[in-house]
Amino acid sequence: MDIKQLHYLCTLAEQRHFGRAARACCVTQPTLSMRLRQLEQELGVALVRRGRQFEGFTPEGERVLARARTLLSQYDNLRLEVDAMKGRLTGTVRLGLVPLSCMDLSPVLAGLRRRHQGVGFEINDMTADAILDGLNHNTLDIGGGFFEPEVLARFDSLALPEQGVVLAFGPDWKARVPACPRPADLAGLPLCLPKPGMYFRHYLDTQFAREGLALEPVLTSNSVYRLMRWVHAGLGCALVPAGSVLFNELPGVVCRPVALPPMARIGALVMRNDGQASLLAKGFFEVARELWRGR
Repeated sequence: MDIKQLHYLCTLAEQRHFGRAARACCVTQPTLSMRLRQLEQELGVALVRRGRQFEGFTPEGERVLARARTLLSQYDNLRLEVDAMKGRLTGTVRLGLVPLSCMDLSPVLAGLRRRHQGVGFEINDMTADAILDGLNHNTLDIGGGFFEPEVLARFDSLALPEQGVVLAFGPDWKARVPACPRPADLAGLPLCLPKPGMYFRHYLDTQFAREGLALEPVLTSNSVYRLMRWVHAGLGCALVPAGSVLFNELPGVVCRPVALPPMARIGALVMRNDGQASLLAKGFFEVARELWRGR
């Protein structure tokens, strides 16, 4: 058994396809398959369910996969610690972000790069559940989004200031929107909203339903960028979390706070707190805490 075999196993779990896993590992598919069969022979158990294509893992494979992820995380941390002993931090910080969280992390990324030139970043748009799964399986270093308080208690977290909800609109709608609109003031406006099933959309639907109102959007998207671009084009008005850097980049777009109760979930950055957080994650949190402490 060697590190490469464990890496191939974990990559197969991520890609769910032998060909894609082989490409991600920069080897041929026969090489990846052969090394995984060698691992199975050495352990004396079948790990992968094979048919004409990848069909998942056996129960034994799932247990070995969980251990492999832990071992790879420890191996990566060991390499990072050796680099840190030499006075440098290197590697790629893997971030999973809920697109609608509107987090502007550019100051944190820039601050960490100024401190450690060898650090890079991989940013993935993900659901909150997928982020937590990625953290638990060591495929992410940092998560950012809306989380329940009891979830935050299981991680090292950095809560963001409560910023509320804003209505973003172009010049055509300015006369129809009060300075601090309430849900009833938005009746009749063409709305650009998050897709149903997303937490923020569920929150909006619930708050409007309490006032006997139903949201009937002209456009839905899971991307704040797309919502704001359509607002800028004059298609309608968007209900989005406050705080997006996009608000300052679209000339003519006005944002006004909407009078709504706070969300039950909390906007936060999260990382593991069980001793398996990478040095990259800790370095990222250190910079983020310093920046937000000064706000």
